Amino acid sequence: MKSVQLISNAKKAATSGKLEDAERMLRQVVVSDPGNVQAWYTLACVLMDMRRPQHAVEVFGRTLRAKPDHVDALVGMARAQALMGQLPQALATARQATVVDPRSVAAWVELSWRQRVMSRPYDALVSAQRAEALAPEDPETLVLLALCLQDLGRNMEASVAGRRALSVRRGPTELIALGGVLLALGESEEANALYAEAEKTRPGLAEAITGRARAAEAMGNKEVALDLLEGIIGSAKTPNAALAQYGFLAANAPERRARAIDLVRARLSAPTNNPANTVTLWFAQGSLLEADGDFAGAFEAYSHGKSLYPPTFSAEALRRRTGQLIEAFSSEAMKSYPSSDSSDERPVFIVGMPRSGTTLLEQIIASHPLAQGVGELEDIFRLLNAVPLRLRVPEEYPRAFAAITPDAIGQMAREYSERLTQLAPGKGRVIDKMPHNFLALGAIALMFPRATLIHSRRNPLDTCLSCFTTPLGPAHSYSTSQANLVANYREYRRMMDHWSGVLGERLVEMEYEGLIANPEPESRRLVRATGLDWNPACLRFYEGKRAVTTASVNQVRRPMYDSSIGRWKRFEPFIGELIDGLGEFL
Repeated sequence: MKSVQLISNAKKAATSGKLEDAERMLRQVVVSDPGNVQAWYTLACVLMDMRRPQHAVEVFGRTLRAKPDHVDALVGMARAQALMGQLPQALATARQATVVDPRSVAAWVELSWRQRVMSRPYDALVSAQRAEALAPEDPETLVLLALCLQDLGRNMEASVAGRRALSVRRGPTELIALGGVLLALGESEEANALYAEAEKTRPGLAEAITGRARAAEAMGNKEVALDLLEGIIGSAKTPNAALAQYGFLAANAPERRARAIDLVRARLSAPTNNPANTVTLWFAQGSLLEADGDFAGAFEAYSHGKSLYPPTFSAEALRRRTGQLIEAFSSEAMKSYPSSDSSDERPVFIVGMPRSGTTLLEQIIASHPLAQGVGELEDIFRLLNAVPLRLRVPEEYPRAFAAITPDAIGQMAREYSERLTQLAPGKGRVIDKMPHNFLALGAIALMFPRATLIHSRRNPLDTCLSCFTTPLGPAHSYSTSQANLVANYREYRRMMDHWSGVLGERLVEMEYEGLIANPEPESRRLVRATGLDWNPACLRFYEGKRAVTTASVNQVRRPMYDSSIGRWKRFEPFIGELIDGLGEFL
């Protein structure tokens, strides 16, 4: 009876913030009653609240030795392991929790978070969907679902999940999550309003202020963004994301750069249990040092940031995939496949390597009054990956495409066209700048006989270096090392050489360096390729009000400039592997 009372009192103390008192009472219980599972579990939770995950892991372990199927202890253990930087162990523990109790919402939520951190976005979405099926009105689950969808570029669906979460509970977490999705959709004004509401709900909330700064940057108001961040970056409690954003912005603000370098360096020098949480800070430091002329220090920072990414890239798997696509969409196969009867001229697909100028091309076309950019859509890949299910064949895509029917290709085209209507009603041209659509050009050409296909090209060294020095998302696992970048670039060129042979003049080639050197004639050629008449606004793309949320935001907010051309030369002493590996393409 005494143990029950002490546990109850400890819970009350913890709820009122008296964590030391709660710990003392619970330790009394486990000393006098070492088999008390509830006491061990509650003590572990208190230790987590005290930010002592290393001790919590030990106590969760005692709980699980006494009761191996204690699903809440498994979830808590996974969280503690994650805080200590033990990411593979945390993933395994969370997965074990879902096995112990497949109906535990907390277990599926935790597994999804662990999968996100380990750069497994598709698995994370599946786990979030399992949680949402069990708890369709739980705001935490809906926020997670929105984030997982956003990770995959499915921003419209993410906004639906985010709005559902907000309809259940209008708290800072829900406001900030939906704000991030809307920012990705280019709805920067509404996003800013949500961030402001979150800050009003909890004054000084760093995540809300950071969101407002991101919205300001997306709208081209860099000074506003910097001023917002200035108010929070001096605190030791400032999230790494806020400090990193300040660093990226300050790299282009000489008067603030020195302070930013000191702040970022100090944060990176502090002990951490979870180095993965410092990834963006390392890239911010690299950006700051590069702007300051310290190229050796910058490259070291970029390299350290990339070293923290999970090693998930397989060059052999990529080579095999490229071979399958080339075989499935050979010249002979393309002639045998049915084309859709779509007469839709709206789709404009801009493809190429990431960091090759796709955003600049999109902004030029989107500045035309009859055109609109919709960012990087995942829709083409979702349609193609669903081909086996649509056709009811056992093979996976791309082999399943051999069974494509006129009805199926037509329906796929209609579904994509409906998305464009939803995203850009009334526009004559709609630009999808998903770079990796270069893998799907054969299917796209069959779906849309009248679509515009544009290939953005840039110097291979500048392209790959930019991928290496940018904190790209989990889909870009090839960008973590020079060797991986070389392997990926070779397959990209192999794929594009194939499409050039198959599609011929239908594929419009745009060279980044040529566009920078001759902006008006090349911009006219670009717009002409879409079938639109020339409009002078296309040369003033940097005046547009569209929010830009890709890593190219700095470039498209000012007139064309050539300082990014030949950037690789600054890092020549450090990129020998890139130079040697890409020599045949230079």
